[in-house]
Formats: sequence, structure tokens, C-alpha cells
Amino acid sequence: MTNNKFFACYFNMLPYGIELIWNLFILTDMDDCEAQNDEIMALKSILEETQIHVRNSTASEIVGCIYVKPDVPENFIVEANKDGKMQQFAVHHLCPIELHFSIPVNYPTVNPPNFTLVCKWLRRDQLSKLCQKLDNKWEDESKGQVVLFEWMQFLQYEALQFLEIQSSLDLSWSYLLVKPTRLSSSLSERQHSPVAASVHRPIIKLDSRAVSDNQCDGDLLEVLKEYERVAEQLMFVKASHTCKVCFGDKLGVTCIRFPSCNHVYCKECMRSYFEIKIAEGAVNGLHCPEDKCASQASPGQVKELVSADTFARYDTLLLQSTIASMTNITYCPRPQCQYPVSYEPESNLVSCPYCNFHFCLMCKATYHGVAPCKMTSAEKMKLFDNYINGDDSTRESMEKRYGKKQLKSMVNDIQAETWIGQNSKPCPHCNAPIEKKDGCNKMSCPRCNTYFCWLCLAQLDPKCPYLHFSNASARCNLFEGLVDDDADENDWININGDIDDDFSDDENFVNML
Repeated sequence: MTNNKFFACYFNMLPYGIELIWNLFILTDMDDCEAQNDEIMALKSILEETQIHVRNSTASEIVGCIYVKPDVPENFIVEANKDGKMQQFAVHHLCPIELHFSIPVNYPTVNPPNFTLVCKWLRRDQLSKLCQKLDNKWEDESKGQVVLFEWMQFLQYEALQFLEIQSSLDLSWSYLLVKPTRLSSSLSERQHSPVAASVHRPIIKLDSRAVSDNQCDGDLLEVLKEYERVAEQLMFVKASHTCKVCFGDKLGVTCIRFPSCNHVYCKECMRSYFEIKIAEGAVNGLHCPEDKCASQASPGQVKELVSADTFARYDTLLLQSTIASMTNITYCPRPQCQYPVSYEPESNLVSCPYCNFHFCLMCKATYHGVAPCKMTSAEKMKLFDNYINGDDSTRESMEKRYGKKQLKSMVNDIQAETWIGQNSKPCPHCNAPIEKKDGCNKMSCPRCNTYFCWLCLAQLDPKCPYLHFSNASARCNLFEGLVDDDADENDWININGDIDDDFSDDENFVNML
């Protein structure tokens, strides 16, 4: 049969299934070279471009690789004992088994393709079993016929079951102290390795065509997790989805999926939603629109949908919001700087690394050492009220921000000032606070020795301080409070009667009498 007749049959039979196409090679009398070329061409038409790579290494030999994605059962688990702790996660995809092949000149009439199997998540003994199985399929079923498709079908749909991997894949062997070598190893090495010691498997001869590619740069579990993520994203992009806002059916490439809840919306609806939220400043409110769903859009998703200016605003507001939620961060008070600065909670000294300005944590002025902050009374009282009346979490947050020692000192000072204001009066001459415990209303300032009346704070004549209390117009009693307007003369001090000890102690007052 000529090539033209072959391809006419091939394209006519394509709608009836791939198996019929392969039967065509069995029923057609072609020479080896023509069969090889037609087999490769048929494989390229069946597989995606990323699943098969073929090149001619010489004029007479074809070399290539088929990336076979194994069919993973439902609810399949990957697990491993890593650092003494069992880790596991569900997967729907596994990294492909690589079938590297080179086709000899006398294939398929005499010899099968030369091949090598490479896989990250299978051991060499498992890959050796697969190599033996492929050899048997050639000898028992396909000798004299093209076989690459049959091998690919087996690796895709039957390999896991053949290796008795049913519902889980144990990768603990890859985390042992001594990993199996990537290529061949001696039988004695295999017998004394931790793999053989920990897993009681019958020792089999390792095939040189079996390559366990577990010498990867990263953690094998992490490699499989990343492959799962990429594969799921590719499937999402190719599939069709219904937007939960506009209810339109859209291809995955025009949709986004929220990370944790997997709710899907079209990009047009989410672009408008994000722009409104960012304009309102609600950068922490870019939640999934589904009712009671707390899933948050990632910055990468936001950047993909909104304009550069809108994203810059989102990024700035998100940074400010994040910094504001941190308890040991403040901003440089210089208007031209405003750089976020970290500080030690037990010190008032804060140094801006951007402009080298050293300032006080509490008052934001230039650092003044142990001298008290020049805060207004209203600012101090507001801070005092928040600390005294706040709950435990509020006080703890303030202590982290201003320092527990500094807050305690400020509270003590304000409480002392409040007590002094309630229980003392200022000297009318020097303003020194004077406390009265008992005795008469004639007071003497210990700082400036000024005499004054406790009731009206009038300065008294140092030569005759008691004269103020004998004057009816002053309305001040020596031992009591202010005199009522209707008080009679008996309420006043009787200068001719008995004299209190305070009077007798003052010679000037006696002389005045």
C-alpha cells in the first residue's frame, strides 16, 4: 500500500477510534522505514505537542521521548515519612513517566525499539519491573508490529495497577539517609542500603534501563505538589466555567478562581469588583463575593485584572494596613520621610534608618532623653484614659507600642498631679502646692515663707497674719470655711475672749490686741 492510500485510510478511520488506526499498521504490508515514519506521524497527531519529542539522530535512526501521564485513581494519596513525621496530600496528577526510545533500522520486523524509563516517584526496582513487562509485551503480543503506542497505553492505564499501587503512593524511601543511585548500583549496595533494610522486598535484578530520577534539587513531595498545582491550573484554563456573578459561561482563560474556596468568576466582573473596593480603600475586603465566604484574592490576581495605577494604590494601602497591624512599628514624623520604623518596646528612642532622624516614641519630637515629653495635657490625659480604662489586650498593645516602663511612669505622674490638685492649693506667691492636714486657715508656704489664707488664697500681712480673719468683710473664719451672709457677730472670733493656742503662739498678733 502506498503512503497516499495509507493516509487516506488513516484519516477516514480517525473518527472510529485510535485502536482502529493502530490495526491499520498490522494489516498493511510496509517496509520498516515506512512503518517507522508512519508510526511517529500517527503518534504526533494523537498526542499533544508537549507529550512527544522526536528527532533524527542519524540519517537512519529515529530518537525521541514520550511523556506518559499515568491515569491516577480517585481519592489518590501521596505520603511520606519525612523527618519522623508522616505527611500526605491528595493528588489528581502525577509527573509523567518518560519513555525515551531510539528506533533501530530493522524495527519492527526484527528488533523492538531501544528504550529507557525515567520517573521521579518510582523506585528503580519498580521501573525494572516495568521494563521487563514492556519486553514481554513485545515478545508475546507485538513482535513484528509497531509497539510504541501499546507501550504508551500500558504505562498510562495499567502501570500503577501492575505495580500494586492502588490508593496511595508511599515516598518514604526518598527521605532515607542513603538514596538509591540514579543509575545502576551493585547488588551488595542494594542489600545493605536503608531502603532494603526498611522495606522487606524481594531482591530483584535492577535493569540498567530503569532510571529513578529522584536526585532532584527540591523536596520530592514539594515537586509533586507543584506539579499538581500547575496541572490543575492547565485543566482550569482549558475548561468552561459559569461565572457566579453574571452567570455567563466562559472559558477558564477568561476566569479567575479564588485560592481556598475554588469559586469561579469571570475576569470582567471581578475587575469591576476590585476597582470599586480599592477606590473605597477596602484593600482587606477583596473577599470572594459568595455569601459568607472568607477567601481572599491574592495580590497576583488583583495585579492581573486592574490597571497599573489602581494596583499601585492597592499595594500602598495594603502595605499601610499591614504595617498598622504590627505592634512594634511606627512612622518617621518628618513630613518628607514618613518611613515605617521598628523600635524596641522598652525604649522611647526611635531611629529612622532612611533619614537618620532620632525621635521620641511617645511625643514624636526630637529625642529628649530622660526629660519629660512636651505633650499637651489633653494628649497625656487621652493616653492615660486609654491605658487605665482599657482591657488587658488594649494595655498590652499600648505597652508594646510605648513601653511598659514609660507608661507606668506617666500614669504615676498623672495620678500624683491629680491627687495634688484635689488635695492641695498653690501658694499665691510661688505656686508651690500646699497641703493642709489640720489646724487653722492661716497657711505658711515652706518654700517662700509667704502667709496666706487657705480659704481665699489671699496673701496675709507677715507682721499681722491673723488680722485677715478678724475682718468681717473678708468672710473667712480662722478655723472654719467661708462665713454665710446671714452669720451673726457670735460667729466671728472674739478677740477679747479665750484665745486659741495658734493666737498665743504669734507674738505679733498678741501685741496687736
